[in-house]
Amino acid sequence: MNLEQRLFFSLVVVVSAVYFTMPVSAAEKIDCTKFNKSCSDCTGHSECYWCSSTGKCNNYPGWTKIVPRDCPSKKWYYGQCRLSGSVLIILIPCLVGVFLLFLGCCIYCCCCRRCQKCKKKRLDKEDAKLKQKREEMRAIHSQKRSEREVKRDEIRKKYGLRPGGSSGYQRIEDS
Repeated sequence: MNLEQRLFFSLVVVVSAVYFTMPVSAAEKIDCTKFNKSCSDCTGHSECYWCSSTGKCNNYPGWTKIVPRDCPSKKWYYGQCRLSGSVLIILIPCLVGVFLLFLGCCIYCCCCRRCQKCKKKRLDKEDAKLKQKREEMRAIHSQKRSEREVKRDEIRKKYGLRPGGSSGYQRIEDS
């Protein structure tokens, strides 16, 4: 990155930080009592919730109090009119938890498969090395065995023994 790109990036970061951390002014707040016509009219605004027992639209208390206290029954709706807010408070965290659990299981299974593949590759390499060592050892043993046979045959010739006879060997007679 050159200097101009770094300065532009820094400027964007500073402006976005200032914009997103600015408090919302009181002039931007919506008076939710204007939307008392229907639930869908009221819940169309993010600052409002609909209380079905009173049939009124009120300002949502925000994140300081998740459950609004001024609705006598637990039938209040926020953002939609199908599921009550008290059900959403329970349902959404459960769904998020199930999703995260599913995601964690998927990641774990993928990692285990990858590890099993790595283990299989490693074991295959070790098996190949062991086979190679066995073949080398067989070659060395057969070479040494043939050398021993040659030495034995030389010793037999030296003492006049040759294969055959009742003891397996018989004396070679000078003729």
